[in-house]
Amino acid sequence: MNVMIVDDEMIAIEAILARTPFEKYGIAEVFKANSMQQAMDIIVEKKVDIILCDIEMPSGSGMELIEWINANQPEIVKLILSCHNEFEFAQQAMELSCLLYILKPATPDVMDKALAKAVETVVQGALDTKLKHLGEVYVQKLTDTTEQDKDIAEMVKNYIVEHIQEELIVERLAQMLYVSQNHLARCFKKKYGKTMTEYIEDYRLSLAEKLLQSTNLTVTMISAKVGYPNYTYFTKQFKKHRGHTPSLYRSLYTRREV
Repeated sequence: MNVMIVDDEMIAIEAILARTPFEKYGIAEVFKANSMQQAMDIIVEKKVDIILCDIEMPSGSGMELIEWINANQPEIVKLILSCHNEFEFAQQAMELSCLLYILKPATPDVMDKALAKAVETVVQGALDTKLKHLGEVYVQKLTDTTEQDKDIAEMVKNYIVEHIQEELIVERLAQMLYVSQNHLARCFKKKYGKTMTEYIEDYRLSLAEKLLQSTNLTVTMISAKVGYPNYTYFTKQFKKHRGHTPSLYRSLYTRREV
């Protein structure tokens, strides 16, 4: 997931970089642009998921940039950063489908919450798009009932594996695949011998075990990587199912390897 900050003042960009915990949310790259044209060039050449944009810039305003994004890449999540406290600016931002209108200077806590909401919006949008595609493929190509059940269960399993870091909601999976939640649950249990919730939990913990054994990632980083944004809950679940806390498990495994 990538972010772009657009502001004509470099010091303002550096302030945002210092106040915003991009690494906490797994942001791969943060692009910087000082004008509307530069921002447009980056969007055309790179993948941008979230944009934090100032309103006033030379040779094109932030609002004009947002209008261009809406016409060309509307899936980008847009946040306005502005010194203007006037209602008309905030109203215009909302009319342009901006997720948030943030007043400068924003505190680290405000930026943290804003980024969390933006990331959640990106993830949810990607989930909806991919599941709609899966549902369309399912409806168009599968005709035999028995094969439908097997294929839909496998599609969901593959999706779980590929998106284990994200929030996985059984009800939404069923809705986007055009089947009832009960039907999807029966298909999955029949093919894999466990419920989807059990499968997700077991896969997350198994992946956590591998990461604890083979990487130097912190337990907090591993927790997020396997789909547990809440570190305390991850530790509780790992101890419940594996008998030790993640830290102790890593320590014991390392000791056995020596």
